[in-house]
Amino acid sequence: MHLHSFVSIVRRLRVAAAALALAAAPLAAQTAATVTGKVTDKQTGEPIAGARVSVEGTLAGASTRQNGTFSLVVPAGKTALRATAIGYAAGRATVSGSATIDFALERSAINLEEISTTGSRAPERSTTSSPVPVDVITPEMLQSTGRVELAQALQMLAPSVNFPRPSVADGTDHTRPVTLRGLAPDQVLVLVNGKRRHTSALINVNGTVGRGSGMVDLNALPATAIERIEILRDGAAAQYGSDAIAGVVNIVLKKNQPNEVLAQFGQTGESDGRTVTAAVNYAVPGLTKGYLNVNGEFRSRGFTNRSAPDRRQQFFTGDPRNADPALQNPRYFRYGDADTKDGALFVNFGRELSPRAELYVFGGGSYREGEAAANYRLPRVAGSVPAIFPIGFLPLIGTDIWDMSGGAGIRGTMGDGWKYDVSSVLGGNSFRFGLRNTVNASLGAQSPTTFDAGQLIFNQLTNNIDISKQFDVGAASPLNVAFGAEARFDRYQIKQGDQPSYVQGTVTQRANLGPNGSTAVAPAGAQGFPGFRPTDEVTENRNAVAGYLDLELSPVKQLLVGAAARFERYNDFGNQATWKLTARVEPVEGFALRGAVATGFRAPSLGQNWFSATATNLIGGQLLDVRTFPVRSPEAQALGAQPLRPETSTNLSAGLVVNPTKNVQVTADFYQIDIDDRIVLSGNYTQTAVATFLASRGFSGVAGGRFFTNAISTRTRGVDLVVNYGVTLSPTATLRLTGAANIGLLTGRQQSRTGTDSIEVRTATLVRSISPAPQALINLVGASDATLFDRVERGRIEFGQPKDNFSLLASLDVKDFTFNLRGQRFGEVTVFQNIAVSNCPAGQPQVASCIDQTLSAKVITDVSASYRIAQRYQLTVGVDNLFDVYPDRSAFDGPVATAPLTGFGGNSNFGIFPYSGAAPFGFNGRFLYGRVNVGF
Repeated sequence: MHLHSFVSIVRRLRVAAAALALAAAPLAAQTAATVTGKVTDKQTGEPIAGARVSVEGTLAGASTRQNGTFSLVVPAGKTALRATAIGYAAGRATVSGSATIDFALERSAINLEEISTTGSRAPERSTTSSPVPVDVITPEMLQSTGRVELAQALQMLAPSVNFPRPSVADGTDHTRPVTLRGLAPDQVLVLVNGKRRHTSALINVNGTVGRGSGMVDLNALPATAIERIEILRDGAAAQYGSDAIAGVVNIVLKKNQPNEVLAQFGQTGESDGRTVTAAVNYAVPGLTKGYLNVNGEFRSRGFTNRSAPDRRQQFFTGDPRNADPALQNPRYFRYGDADTKDGALFVNFGRELSPRAELYVFGGGSYREGEAAANYRLPRVAGSVPAIFPIGFLPLIGTDIWDMSGGAGIRGTMGDGWKYDVSSVLGGNSFRFGLRNTVNASLGAQSPTTFDAGQLIFNQLTNNIDISKQFDVGAASPLNVAFGAEARFDRYQIKQGDQPSYVQGTVTQRANLGPNGSTAVAPAGAQGFPGFRPTDEVTENRNAVAGYLDLELSPVKQLLVGAAARFERYNDFGNQATWKLTARVEPVEGFALRGAVATGFRAPSLGQNWFSATATNLIGGQLLDVRTFPVRSPEAQALGAQPLRPETSTNLSAGLVVNPTKNVQVTADFYQIDIDDRIVLSGNYTQTAVATFLASRGFSGVAGGRFFTNAISTRTRGVDLVVNYGVTLSPTATLRLTGAANIGLLTGRQQSRTGTDSIEVRTATLVRSISPAPQALINLVGASDATLFDRVERGRIEFGQPKDNFSLLASLDVKDFTFNLRGQRFGEVTVFQNIAVSNCPAGQPQVASCIDQTLSAKVITDVSASYRIAQRYQLTVGVDNLFDVYPDRSAFDGPVATAPLTGFGGNSNFGIFPYSGAAPFGFNGRFLYGRVNVGF
């Protein structure tokens, strides 16, 4: 679908929406009224900025200004209002028509009435009354850490979220994946203001958590634009469609929030990774029948480097420079966070069209400029050009990432009580690769040193119409009936790089240690990231339509039941139907049981269907160029690839909610998620027969190939625990304690180091079955090498994310001071490696697991202190990872100084990478920061 088609569809939808609004407006039998007032602290009388005043049972509301005042448009007649604020019990009042009403809120150690709109088509409800678990993350919680990236902050606040930080992983260094409950990054659906968010154009193809999947780039959203984040920890494909297997993250943008400017500076204890953040939130004043929030953010993050010296021989044997002390054990690599600069601008607008109709518009854009390093090229390897770089070179991969989105719609109520919401969201992500400080070795001394490697583009247009109404059926609550339809259009593109970035030249290079060794044609393309070739170029479209029905009812006061069903049709693979049943029963006040059973699915992404590229991978101690082939390509089919099918899932959950007192809240939720036909990236086939076959197809210099496949079925089982406790120490002092945990409940087996037995290891996910290797692959490489899903990839899914995650947060408010102390324990992860047993270290049994490494559990401690001045200024200082904890050092196995490139250096790349990129909390160490917030 071309851009003009997108625009045409948007225009037609706007016309239809406007017509619906005009038709609805005359049905309004009431006129609007305006309620004004002020929200204050009951104990001190001070105004509360950012409190939320809303009409109960609806989404209508307003936030208080810096002086605590608010103005809210409501229907004429009797209206129930609720005032809420972080750290206070809710206040309620009923007004008739226009009125002035003040709320004096009482301090509360915990808020049992935290509101969520995710997971139900009924009016908003508190998280404790929901039939499925929902976490609500507030801006205050986000700012309780020094993490400047949204994804990092979420990981520290929600134990079910994981955000590993790999390095030397091409594009994944710049857009890192977030996972929920240990599943793949593309198995969680992200919404903004309740509307589907587009994904990144990037597909993770290197050896990282989330290999073979795409993701939503959460860091493209400025944290200062967020009113709250709702994390639905339950499968919800029947309600929201594809991708919602693990759950849903709904990001709600600010509206009428207090104006604020934020500035933060920080750096690691090693004096690198320097971050500078500046942000502003501005609510345009004077809009009595609407709101307009504008948010801007700039973030600069310097790179970090935790590489160790390279102790290998640098030059060819016989070169006198091998004896030069100045060139021994150099530290040429760069291993850590990429250098990035981000800028973002977002708006959130709403305007009353009539007493029963509202126009809303939201969206914005971000730009990220990044630079990360590839592996250093020694002067003695075939990929080097000594005439340009006499002592080798470090390729630097730059990215230009644009992320744009815009949504608009009309919602309201018609005269007979039917509510409607007609909307459209257009979003896209552009990911351009560029390289510098590198060469195309096959061009020799004529090679340029900078390259344009090409571009990935993804666009998505989503149109929705949602209808709902409550019917009085004589039960404890009305029957809520909701139904709707969705039409979605996706477009995926790959654009080629400049010719030198991918071309195969004719220059030969020596590729071993000897002074007169054999020569071979040097590898094609830019070292570090070969550019996209003309044959990689693709433009592919998809369209999907869906319809859903959602019912919710309380037959009696103690029981809530719900049911949902959804049918989707995709033009490229067919139909998919899903359903969900939920229930919550509260036999006695303060104690409730809840649960759900559901089916789900995830459509194979266009990227998984059509991604095509050459990537340089570190495999068995060697840097090898490996091709990823689209499943429909002749090369992939010759290797046995089949058209991708949708993943399907069955979700079970059961939990309890206990509120014994107003100061205590406990939730525990068990879950089991079975996924069939899970899409993964196959192993790397680098056998000589594969390289020869690819050369015959015009891919000379490429060492191997791989493809996407529905290869595995998995089971994920665990429990989420959350305990909130608070106590009011005095009229101006409150202590809050929050404990949370995500615990895997499955038992897998790992081969022991002796190779004679296996040991039981607790985890969250196990692979239940693996598809047999296709006969075409067996014919090409032999049965022993035709593993469709190898032990490294299996280990990454089963043991590559923490088997458990515990956190404890203590927050103390004493008048104008706030002190936060957080401890988070990340459980074990295991890093696997495929090697030939002959490469096992001397003295160790020659078994495949000889260098597998389990990283032990670690506890990360964060502290911060804030001081508020005149309710306008807030100064914060803090330290994340107070005790400077690092992951276990990577195992180093094998010789050093004389190790040939065909040898093996373990997971540490010959000791150069001291920490594994699978470490869930990264490996930057201590981070110190200071922040100032100024209200205006």
